[in-house]
Amino acid sequence: MPISFDATGFRQLDRFIWQHPSGDQAVLTYYDRTPDLPAGLVDLPRLRHDLALVHGETGCLVEAHVVQLDGVPALLRIIKMPLPDQPHGQAFVCSFTIPKATCSAVLQLGALERGMTGAREAVLAAEIGFENWVQPHPYTPELQGVLPFHAGDHPQHDARFPDHPLSRVRAWAHHVVRTARVDPQFAALPPFQVRATAPVEPGQTLVTALPSLPVKDFVGLLAGDRTTFWRTTDPKLKEMLGRGLLGRSPLADSRFRDLIMIDLESGEAMLPDRFTTDGAVTAHATRLEQVTLQEADAELTDDDVVDAYRWAGRMAGVAAERGEHLSLEPIEHDGDQADPHVLLAVQPHEGQHVVVARFSPPPGEGPLAGSASRSAPATTESVEGIGVVAGMAVNEWRTHPLRLAITYRRSAG
Repeated sequence: MPISFDATGFRQLDRFIWQHPSGDQAVLTYYDRTPDLPAGLVDLPRLRHDLALVHGETGCLVEAHVVQLDGVPALLRIIKMPLPDQPHGQAFVCSFTIPKATCSAVLQLGALERGMTGAREAVLAAEIGFENWVQPHPYTPELQGVLPFHAGDHPQHDARFPDHPLSRVRAWAHHVVRTARVDPQFAALPPFQVRATAPVEPGQTLVTALPSLPVKDFVGLLAGDRTTFWRTTDPKLKEMLGRGLLGRSPLADSRFRDLIMIDLESGEAMLPDRFTTDGAVTAHATRLEQVTLQEADAELTDDDVVDAYRWAGRMAGVAAERGEHLSLEPIEHDGDQADPHVLLAVQPHEGQHVVVARFSPPPGEGPLAGSASRSAPATTESVEGIGVVAGMAVNEWRTHPLRLAITYRRSAG
């Protein structure tokens, strides 16, 4: 277990989940992949700025700090979100992330408003004054997020409202900082670092291209109405694809895809960050080598294709953390959602999270014949597995996986 903490007062539900009598739930998760943080812990101003933008899409980043857990640097953040499928109320999540070069561990506590909601805000707004209530976000003043940053979230008010979920997650955060222990082997792993950005070279003619599903070391790129195929020369593109980090191209209202900029002659490419830092767009340089679809296909095995669909399933899980779902569809598009496609989502259902694949049209043959959807309780295995199920449906389209793409859409609620 990478992180351990004093769980006094909690009931352990399984190896990685603890529940408090208040209903608050602590979860420890290990991610065997490069962290998707927009900046390293050494660049706290940029990290705060970009995370405020990320969490502003689904709620609000209340605060973010770099702290020490058992002598190991960690990102502490507290966010608030509207309660899903509820007209009122908020959820507060406090998380500690220890990012390493190729993996990370996250310990978090989620606390929900229950019963009468908004009491803390109503009392404090009347005292502070409604004209002074909503404030510019301290990390990103220009941000207009789903939830506002306001004076009532300041920690100075926690003592008056000890039972409020924000007060509870902050108190838990202080307790974890004091009591947490980090596995020495995990602590010794190489630290997470964001690669330096690079400028566009003189003479390059960059065009916008929309990437396909990545399969092994290959990716398709749709530029205009033409799809070409490329071999990657470093892992940077796949590290950013699907995680909400790349710049986006709108296909239609509320439908978006990742984009890159590439010189189609040389293969020199720029991977633009989705969010700006102090108003400036940053990008990462990479190089791709053009191949034919036949050349790429000759190097791919069935396992490579299955791994690509597993990746799509994982990206559906990552999208859910941003309040989005994704659609797996042919890379050529007319803007609006059209058949064929498979929608992949992780969403709440009857008190638990489930992973869902919805097929349009339903498969006409094989083990999924006649089925409009498949779902399962959301676990690490089922999130990956639902991508494989999507691949089974895609097989009927007779479309090469390098001619498929993922499109993002904001989840309802």
